[in-house]
Amino acid sequence: MQQAAAALARADTRTTMPFGRRHRHMALWLILLVLMLAPALASAACSFSVGTTAPVNFSPPTTITVAFNAPVGTVLYTSPQVAPSTTSQINCTGTSNYGVVNAVGATPATSVTVFPTGIPGLSYSISHNNSSTFLQPYPCCQIAAGGYNLSVTSGLQLIKTGPIVSGSTLNAGALAYWQYDNNLKAEAFTLANSVTILDPACSVDTTAINVTLPTLSNTAFTGVGAVAGSTPFAISLTCSAGATLAITLDTAAPFAGSPGVIAPTTGAGRAKNIGVQLIDKNFTAVSFGTTTTVGATPSGTLTIPYYARYYQTASPVTAGTVTATATFTMSYQ
Repeated sequence: MQQAAAALARADTRTTMPFGRRHRHMALWLILLVLMLAPALASAACSFSVGTTAPVNFSPPTTITVAFNAPVGTVLYTSPQVAPSTTSQINCTGTSNYGVVNAVGATPATSVTVFPTGIPGLSYSISHNNSSTFLQPYPCCQIAAGGYNLSVTSGLQLIKTGPIVSGSTLNAGALAYWQYDNNLKAEAFTLANSVTILDPACSVDTTAINVTLPTLSNTAFTGVGAVAGSTPFAISLTCSAGATLAITLDTAAPFAGSPGVIAPTTGAGRAKNIGVQLIDKNFTAVSFGTTTTVGATPSGTLTIPYYARYYQTASPVTAGTVTATATFTMSYQ
């Protein structure tokens, strides 16, 4: 019985050994198969078969004025569709990823189509071949093995995504790349010139406005509050659209109790008891130091009409010269 048991044990040992060898052989074949496949997957990449990175040059305006009330999402600029300035071809040996890589800020991790410019509140989107189809970040998409010509047109949009500090400048140069696996930059989306973002504002056409009142006889003034010699003048501005303009007139010598009146100057040769009053186009006396809304700024010339006139502040009136000075300040909303 003992011998039989021993023989049986040896037989069991012999029958299990071949199974163990087959198991090890199968594992070895699987490892070799994976190792053989790995180089084939790694070699799937894209390369240039003709040319090199194709520039796509956008030429936006050098300045863009953004209205104060422009909401987030406002498109500030849309380019025409632009073809690459050179023609290139690529060849991909296998399935390859592609998408946009941002050159001026972080590349979004999700499949969005709006890219930061590095300037707070200013972003961009790029379209390919169709102004309504916008490109996504690398590696958003895949392309099959084969050869491809890089000739489709592209478009650029600049977009307000938040408050933008007036005077911020997006510099000329590379904005983004159209990239495939193997770090192949098929196209370079570039700005041909810098772009400065501005708030709407107005510039004064003439900083010093001289108003000459007529020569009058002192008999034209019959008592305190008498006015004469109304003379029109205007503040002429060149504006960009998109703001609400307000103006404040002021003087260092207001005459107390009489709105819009600049007190008489004194001294040798000066007229006595005659000041100068400023009135608006409706012949209403201005209120010094008070801000008045003019209205929406146009794109172009804006003229704000006023009048200046003599104003009797006391009696008697004596002959002489009259001078007065006022200042104006513009503000925007």
